Amino acid sequence: MNYLTPARAFLIVLGLSLAGCSEPEEPAPTLAPELAAGKAVVDKTCIACHGQGLNGAPILGNKKMWGKRLPQGEDVLVSHAINGFAMEMMPPKGGNPDLTDTEVRNAVRYMMSLVQ
Repeated sequence: MNYLTPARAFLIVLGLSLAGCSEPEEPAPTLAPELAAGKAVVDKTCIACHGQGLNGAPILGNKKMWGKRLPQGEDVLVSHAINGFAMEMMPPKGGNPDLTDTEVRNAVRYMMSLVQ
């Protein structure tokens, strides 16, 4: 019994050729250089707490959790990130003392950009 008839072979080839004809996905928006640098820091360091909300850390992209923090302004949030914030159990520089102040500022800017 031959299950691969010419008609079935044609349908298989047709299906495979049409599979590549779908609409292309929208490319991800290109981040400004400082936001891209901040994302790299977030992905490497900050995600440990801000990915899951550990110790009260506002979760990335969660507008409700960031809502009470954003009005404090970038400089205050950066100061908390650089120096630590005891009430929220935020360690200085997210626990990575090798980060520069500029890297921390870029990370804060990136996290803020996710909810603005």
